[in-house]
Amino acid sequence: MLSLPVKKIILLLTVFLISINILHADEFKWSDVMISKDKTSEFYIDKKSIKRIDNYIYYWSLGNYLILEESENQDVKSVIVYNRIDCNDFGYQIVIFTAYENNMGRGKALYHDMENPDKEEEKRFDSKDSMAYDRHKELCN
Repeated sequence: MLSLPVKKIILLLTVFLISINILHADEFKWSDVMISKDKTSEFYIDKKSIKRIDNYIYYWSLGNYLILEESENQDVKSVIVYNRIDCNDFGYQIVIFTAYENNMGRGKALYHDMENPDKEEEKRFDSKDSMAYDRHKELCN
């Protein structure tokens, strides 16, 4: 378990890395597309944003919603997310989340959210047969 000063340093470094990437958000180079099995979504990563700090991987991703269910918000066509993966258990946390009105993160930003990556209760786990699990496993290895 990390001591409090080490956690603060990691958090400050993370915030610094995030702020650098936000300043250059228009320079994202989306690649490595994965398409959902039902072909309703596609997901990209920005390979140059991948950072490893201890057992964590941080990276920016883009999700395009190609087909929306009636129950889903019809205004949201894409999201850009800053992710943190714990390579010990492949759990992940969304650190920054922004939803857009058009695909590829274009158009008006509809909403924005930021989470504290040190909140373990915010960690999510995907099933081992999901695209996200495969992507996380690939990034950690």
